[in-house]
Amino acid sequence: MKKWLDRVPRTTGDFLRMALGVALIFGLVWQLPTLAGGLGKFFNILSPFAWGIVLAYVLDIPTRFFAEKLFHGKRGVAVVLSYILLFGVVALLLSLVVPQLAASISSFVASLSTYEEDIQNTLTWVQQTFGIDTATLELYVQQLTDNLQEWFKSISGQAAQAAADAAAGVAGAAMDSFVTLAVSIYLLGGKDLLLRAARTCLRAALPPKQAGSVFSVCTMANRTFSGYIGGQLMDALLVGVETFVLMSLFRLDYAPLIAVLVGVTNIIPVLGPFIGAVPGTIILLLESPLQAVEFVLIILVVQQVDGNFIAPRIIGGATGLPGLGVLMAIIVGGNLFGIPGMVIGVPTLAVIVTLIKQAVGAELTARGIDEEGRPLNPPDTKN
Repeated sequence: MKKWLDRVPRTTGDFLRMALGVALIFGLVWQLPTLAGGLGKFFNILSPFAWGIVLAYVLDIPTRFFAEKLFHGKRGVAVVLSYILLFGVVALLLSLVVPQLAASISSFVASLSTYEEDIQNTLTWVQQTFGIDTATLELYVQQLTDNLQEWFKSISGQAAQAAADAAAGVAGAAMDSFVTLAVSIYLLGGKDLLLRAARTCLRAALPPKQAGSVFSVCTMANRTFSGYIGGQLMDALLVGVETFVLMSLFRLDYAPLIAVLVGVTNIIPVLGPFIGAVPGTIILLLESPLQAVEFVLIILVVQQVDGNFIAPRIIGGATGLPGLGVLMAIIVGGNLFGIPGMVIGVPTLAVIVTLIKQAVGAELTARGIDEEGRPLNPPDTKN
């Protein structure tokens, strides 16, 4: 290949081949948007399979736990118990979130006129107390209220079409969910057989030393991902339970709905607690400003307890990344793949950093020096 690239074109055939190669390169570059669109559609078709792989990987964590602690290594029963646990959690979340969400929307629509009256009274008080002309603000408030009411009326008027569209969307989502579930069951149930086949193919394709290196990298990556994701899920569960208990003790409204939001978003490192606190604060602010303040204080307490005591003991040193590295992984992963990218960005960067450290250590050892540049085996100066 190198000899062909270093060859100087001399004949007409050489120049024609070079021109053809350049034309092919320009053609590929020109068609990149079309190719990207085609790849996007292809990956969209494969997305249920990808989510099936993700689901199988996540459920493998409780499956291994159940198999080792409860069923003496019997993986089949552990797989069934893991799916029972999954369906139970989904049913519980739906039973908590859907009624609360419907109640909050109904309450907001019914209270629109009250909100408008409260704001108008506040503006009148400001005008009378400070002498500020609030006529323009009152007009904006009236327009905003009218627009919101018209928006809800339009939603009601288009309910039939929306229901038809939703039914079609639900049918497509149900089919994707079925494919995802089937893929995850197949992968989780046949994990040992699939891994054995993959190891056999790898040993057949690579020399023993290179195959061993690939096995070591895969083992390290699996340990990092499973430790981090399992720890994040457990931490999110505890944060959601703590939030629900404290909100119930303070008798705040919509405790189940907001606790679920806080727990789910807590899976996202660093930014998750703030993402989950914003909608909860807005919902409670519409009900009572005092409840919103109490909720913010509860979130601050929960996050302090979680960040200083719970998360370090659950997640520990699963990644070994500094704070800046974690933030960079979240930002880059979120920009590339959205919320899933925020979750997997941290362990992915941890694996990359570990591989770089191993490569640097191997190169330093080959050169006979340590990380400070000193010889690994200094000469004996006593004699």
